[in-house]
Amino acid sequence: MRLAVVGLGNIGEIHVSKVAESGSAHLVSVSDPTERGDEFAVRLGIPNRADYRDVLDDDPEAVIISVPNELHREIATFFASSGVHLLVEKPLAESVAAGRAIVDAAEAGGVHLLVGHHRRHNNLVVAARRLVKERIGTLLATNSLVTMRKPDSYYDIGWRRGRNAGPLPVNVIHEIDNLRTISGEIAAVQAAASNLARGFEFEDTIAIALEYDSGAVGTVTVTESTPSPWSWEASVVEGISYPTYGQDHAVFLGTEGSLSFPSLKLWHFHDADEPGWMSPLTTSDFETKPNDPYLDQIENLTRTIRGLGSPVVDGLDALRSLAVVEAIREAGATGSRVRIASVLGAEPE
Repeated sequence: MRLAVVGLGNIGEIHVSKVAESGSAHLVSVSDPTERGDEFAVRLGIPNRADYRDVLDDDPEAVIISVPNELHREIATFFASSGVHLLVEKPLAESVAAGRAIVDAAEAGGVHLLVGHHRRHNNLVVAARRLVKERIGTLLATNSLVTMRKPDSYYDIGWRRGRNAGPLPVNVIHEIDNLRTISGEIAAVQAAASNLARGFEFEDTIAIALEYDSGAVGTVTVTESTPSPWSWEASVVEGISYPTYGQDHAVFLGTEGSLSFPSLKLWHFHDADEPGWMSPLTTSDFETKPNDPYLDQIENLTRTIRGLGSPVVDGLDALRSLAVVEAIREAGATGSRVRIASVLGAEPE
């Protein structure tokens, strides 16, 4: 399959490398208006189209879009209207309204729209979803930490200091998508937020309360300004150079057991006369086969376009995760409880 990558930041570079590893796709061009784009093109022996619209000259069947969030709508709708299939890096867009425009453009253009919530492809998430459904009884609560220290140089890139940046659309949306996948849909949120650490336009430290459709509740604590081993990046090996420390950053609490993630350690009672806090807990450990979620995401894209599969994350699905993040931002700003349905305006089909 003929693919092009638009945007060559850190994630764009990963996409380029995974297309090269894929047995089902090859790269026909890249698009980046900086010297980085020219350097990639020379190294790969393919064109760099400084204007993304010129990528059509290379006849791609699909494009992978990994540009700043506020550019997703413009670029995705252009390619959708040109009949080119889409893999848009998460978040789908900078707002639910912009995300809906992309979904509508893909439908109007008759193209597939996949969204780069790559962690959905990770076997750890797939296993956690199964274990929560089958082994812990009724889910009561979840607790997650999204805590790390981003280096000051991270913010040398201008868009990373703007309102549409920060941990909510960059990091928390991943955790929200994981929680939706493992625990079920989120109905409403409350939040307290500040920019105490960085002082930029976005919230850098947030405490989030979740209400699930099932009646379960959850909490997510977020900061990008503390030395911490408690985050996905520090817990899960993905081959993209973050050091990892073997610490769990999330727990799922049920009536029959509790699950630590990503260790997949199940805590439960065994043969207790009357299960309770005076009875000893036992543990069961579950293993998964390591996989490369970025590469599997490419394979999902090509199989979907060839009619051999369906998207793991399509546009409407990604729109729900985006709506939760938008609701968290509104709740943090207003101090109110925000229903996800009110952010969506109407429930997606």
